[in-house]
Amino acid sequence: MDQNSYRRPTKAQQEEILKREDIEKTKPLTRWLLMLRSSVGRATGSPLLTIAFVVLLLQVYAVSHKGGSSTNSKASIYKGTQFWNDEKTLAVKTLYETPFARFQIHKVKAGKNIINDWLWCDETDSIIALVHEAETGKYILFRQTKYAIPGPPTLATVGGLIEPGEEPLESAKRELQEELQMESNDWISLGTYRTASNRGAGTSSLFLAKNATGSAQMISTIKGQHDLERQDIVRCTEEELLEFVLDGKFGEIKWAAAAAFSLLKLRS
Repeated sequence: MDQNSYRRPTKAQQEEILKREDIEKTKPLTRWLLMLRSSVGRATGSPLLTIAFVVLLLQVYAVSHKGGSSTNSKASIYKGTQFWNDEKTLAVKTLYETPFARFQIHKVKAGKNIINDWLWCDETDSIIALVHEAETGKYILFRQTKYAIPGPPTLATVGGLIEPGEEPLESAKRELQEELQMESNDWISLGTYRTASNRGAGTSSLFLAKNATGSAQMISTIKGQHDLERQDIVRCTEEELLEFVLDGKFGEIKWAAAAAFSLLKLRS
């Protein structure tokens, strides 16, 4: 599936999203002001106080409709783009975000029904690449530990997050260089896929890097504080790779998919 097939909101839709979130944030304050106005009015009977509260309410609404004055209208912490399904997305509300992920509640049109609490997770789009080494004719894998995969180390492929402004292939070439100090001029695209069809979790673009050259050495066994892992290089033949896939040796579905799709492509 082409990565560009995932529709992104226009600038006008982005502004509408922020405006709706701001309005939702101002509702509790508006209700409180109305209650306070009513209480003061009953206590004092002063029309001037009532007018003052009406002016304050108008200011609150003015801020909510400007779209640039509230804290929610500031630049998003999340580095990715806002997902928007033109036919089904009616509104979104951000619950929590980091530079790499964002959790939202979407208001979604489902047939004749409206679902107001559709949980959605944005995660930075990624690339996954199976690497074939020119010198040995073997495939290079990692044996590594991952936070979400308890137990013994699992097999994995090259992979990483797509940086803002990067195309998937450009990102794959960068990750190959960063993780193994290698390069390839023979890349096969295996498609771009949504991680979770109903909840998001980003997309993954899969590749096969054939005839890669270079040192095949890792720069570091610890990639960073947000990616807790220990890595060791494993080289395998095509038949061994097939056994690894069939025996479930890849702990993440994206790694297994990249290996399996590569084998299908090579044997087709």
